[in-house]
Amino acid sequence: MNIIKKHCLILLLTMLTILASCSYDEHLDTYNVEVRLSENVDGVTIKMTNSIGSTFEAATDAYGIAHFTLPAGIYSVSASKVTDDEYFRHVCNGALSDIAISSNNTAVELPVSITAMQTANPILIKELYNGGCQKDDGSGKFAIDKCIILYNNSSEAVSLDNVGFGIVEPYNAEANTHSFLNGGKLDYADTDWIPALNGIWYFQPGCTIAPYSELVVNVHGAIDNTPTYSNSINYANAAYYCMYDVEATSSDGGKYNNTMYYPSPADVISTSHYLKAVKYGKGNAWAMSQTSPAVILFRTEDITPKEFGENTANIIYPTGKEGNIVYACLKMPRIWVIDALEVYNATALANCKKRLTPDLDNGYATLTGGYGHSLIRKVEKTVDGHAIYQDTNNSTNDFYEAENCSLR
Repeated sequence: MNIIKKHCLILLLTMLTILASCSYDEHLDTYNVEVRLSENVDGVTIKMTNSIGSTFEAATDAYGIAHFTLPAGIYSVSASKVTDDEYFRHVCNGALSDIAISSNNTAVELPVSITAMQTANPILIKELYNGGCQKDDGSGKFAIDKCIILYNNSSEAVSLDNVGFGIVEPYNAEANTHSFLNGGKLDYADTDWIPALNGIWYFQPGCTIAPYSELVVNVHGAIDNTPTYSNSINYANAAYYCMYDVEATSSDGGKYNNTMYYPSPADVISTSHYLKAVKYGKGNAWAMSQTSPAVILFRTEDITPKEFGENTANIIYPTGKEGNIVYACLKMPRIWVIDALEVYNATALANCKKRLTPDLDNGYATLTGGYGHSLIRKVEKTVDGHAIYQDTNNSTNDFYEAENCSLR
């Protein structure tokens, strides 16, 4: 019996030796192999796996090339890299099979796809100019030349589909009445929405904002205002956008057609750069405050701004004002708000009251209107020469009052 066991053990060891020698033949010719990606991406892990399951790994260099020393054989090759930054997840993937490595083939071209998935919002309100400037003759201020400037705080282009603007009730922070503020608490403080007053504006489909770039949106007066008011702004620029929609109509038949606020935009501004409106309130202009607006930037989800805004089920009125079109507001889900700016009147601070909830803006920026001043977001740092703007969700920290609009 012991003799039989001994022979079986010898046979087993012999078979294992044979199998081991078959798994990798050290006498196979080896070759210096170059795997080149279709895109120049460094740090991508490349795996080469042959027909007997041996796997070799290397990382690409700055030119998207990985170098291997491989025995001849049939291989599959894969590439994978996932990186996250503050706003995006970047994925680089690719795969090929049945690659023969031999003296006749030591170079592999590997197609890869690169995708960027947005994980957070990189679009910020970079600047708000709403207080107007002094008239040349010293007779007062000219304030029908407002603008909002957005900024893409990331290295990727971002779509502006379904992105729009709203203002929160009341128009002025220092207003005597605040219909949604009762007993020192906002009626909507514990809800999931915020009241967007009078109407909303939104970008037409297909608009984008380039990486580390600003985008100017004129609110009123999309023309060169400087021939009449030298302290004002020239908006006659093909790169600019404007709020201009004289067809949007509220339930009372009213339209945003006040030509003082909405002169025909400068010819150089393409009609594709006109923002569209949904009007559900009273008046012939979207009356963003000259002293202290509360501005929200939003992106609707799974519905267009037009569809959402035109659904009367989404309209809300303050208690006691039900059905009064003057006070009509849109119940904008707070989760859709991607940036917000609460402004207080610097000359009436004691009378100003919050409209934005702390999750949207935990502070406020003060503005002295009528002198060409502008609220500008602070730069936190620069990356490869590009400005990264500060975003602490508190306008008191994030903005400062500048002597002039940056467009001057």
